[in-house]
Amino acid sequence: MNTLRVIASRKVLVPVVAATAALAVVFFAYLAAVVSPEKNLEGLPVALVNDDRGATLGGERVSLGDRVVENASGPDSPASEIVGWQRPGSREAALEGIGRGELYGAIVIPSDYSERIAAIASPPEIPIAVVNEDEGATLGGRPANLGEEVTARITSPDSPAPSSIEWTKLGERRAALEGLENGRLYAAIVVPAGYSEQVAGMAGPPPGAPTGVPPAAAPPSAGQAPEPAELELLTSPAVRPSTTAQIEGAFTGIVGGISGATSERILNGISQQGMPVPPGAAPVISDPVRGSVSEAGVSEQAGPLPKTPRPAQIQILTNPSAGQAASGPVENISAGLVSAVSRATSERLSETAGERGAALPPEVAAVLGDPVRAEVAEAQPVGEDSGNGQSPFFLAFLANLAALMGGAAIFFSARTAADDLSARGRRVSQAGIWTARLLLGLLYAVLVAAVETWVAFGLLGVEHEAGVAQVWIFLALAVATTACLTMLLASLFGTAGIGISAVLNVLLGLVSSGGTSPLQALPGFYQAYADWLPVRYSMDGLRSLLFYGGDLASLSPGTGGARDAFSSIADAATGFSGLQSAVWFLGACLVATALLGYAVSVLKDLFGDRRKGAKKEQETREPAAPAVG
Repeated sequence: MNTLRVIASRKVLVPVVAATAALAVVFFAYLAAVVSPEKNLEGLPVALVNDDRGATLGGERVSLGDRVVENASGPDSPASEIVGWQRPGSREAALEGIGRGELYGAIVIPSDYSERIAAIASPPEIPIAVVNEDEGATLGGRPANLGEEVTARITSPDSPAPSSIEWTKLGERRAALEGLENGRLYAAIVVPAGYSEQVAGMAGPPPGAPTGVPPAAAPPSAGQAPEPAELELLTSPAVRPSTTAQIEGAFTGIVGGISGATSERILNGISQQGMPVPPGAAPVISDPVRGSVSEAGVSEQAGPLPKTPRPAQIQILTNPSAGQAASGPVENISAGLVSAVSRATSERLSETAGERGAALPPEVAAVLGDPVRAEVAEAQPVGEDSGNGQSPFFLAFLANLAALMGGAAIFFSARTAADDLSARGRRVSQAGIWTARLLLGLLYAVLVAAVETWVAFGLLGVEHEAGVAQVWIFLALAVATTACLTMLLASLFGTAGIGISAVLNVLLGLVSSGGTSPLQALPGFYQAYADWLPVRYSMDGLRSLLFYGGDLASLSPGTGGARDAFSSIADAATGFSGLQSAVWFLGACLVATALLGYAVSVLKDLFGDRRKGAKKEQETREPAAPAVG
């Protein structure tokens, strides 16, 4: 029964309900900061660099890099509200910004971007030789070299061959075989030595035939009816089958065109001689030129030819030293932009190829399907012993937690020691107690920072660029600042001040520091709050010391540090504060907290003395109680 009365007591229920209500507020504040990071994400500082020098595409000079910039930074871009684009003048400038911790990453459009796209859009050049070994013949009473006419027809701008073929005229087969052997040629069309004679034999009577007798009607003694003339295509085993198929298709079209033109010429010659086309000769005269394809006996080591066009690349520079919470979103956003650019470019190139009727080999078509690729590189890499770039956050958070615990312990232990002295008649003023707390806090900060530094770097080998002594000094400053702030809140609100410090510095500090998610992914209130949060500056300073080459020795009042620090406080969107701002903020916070603590202590001493004086005066005025006799 007494147990139930204890449970039902207001002294028990009120604290339980109050704690529950307070935690409900804490839960809401914490979850509100982390539940919608993508929805809140805005203004990530990322560089966009366009080094593209342009190219000629479709007869026009274009700079496709400018279009990528427009699509990425335009109002219709999926990253328009997420990323705060910075426009450094070069890739080197972007790397410097990442190295200073001012940028979460960068997208770099290389100088050959347009050239690679143009190479994909244009069919690959196919070098083919035309070898004329024709010795000529008499045609219509005049000497003629039809091989030269064939060569001129094949290589002329009006040739039926695709424009992607690059023609080379040669005089002998041996030169063509050498070109096939060393890979300078992909194929060769050979006009044989007796080509003109074969055509001439179809246009007039064979040598020794009676006058006025058509070629096909000549008696066997006068010679056989001529066979169709032949053009030979020599292919290379080093060339890809898809390209060889393209060459063979072009050769078929060339032979067909030459055969048709030659047929007309033969028929005109027969007509001029007043002779009819004899029965059975029509098939030969209607298709007087045939083509034969054979593989040249050359090495297969010259290929594979032709070279497949390389996809254009857009470089994504990440900053792992900013922590996974920051580098991860930047990489995902950048990769999404590159993917969107690739899809749009593929559609445009496909339409262009369709309009031109260009037949692309499979390897080129494969590149055409995904013409722009993302090349991801770590601009500010971190080692294996860096917690994937999160070690500054972990060190700062542990220092913050240790400062809370130490501040609470020092506050209460100093008060207990002062009460013991007062009981023995040695009263200590509140200002004196605050002085003792400050000195104990500084000693505690030095010791805790030394232990944390020893564990991190001595036992675990955490990666760091600055010297261990510099990290120790900075950690001591960070611990002292938060411990002093905790003791000030306890002086103002008593035991509840410790809880307030835990909520403001530890629970909300966990999400508002930028360690678990970028500051730009937090609601506006938390971004503003982060600018007044010691743990945020502790993390930024440690990140500079561990990854960005920060140096405490370089800080001095003459470097504009105070101006930079307060500028950073006024503008949360600046991203990383850096070592200089961190030192000035934490130092200013420590001094201000110490002074406020003295002010509170002096007021307590003043009002405490007044209350004691009033109590003594009241006791002296009260009459003594009458004796009971």
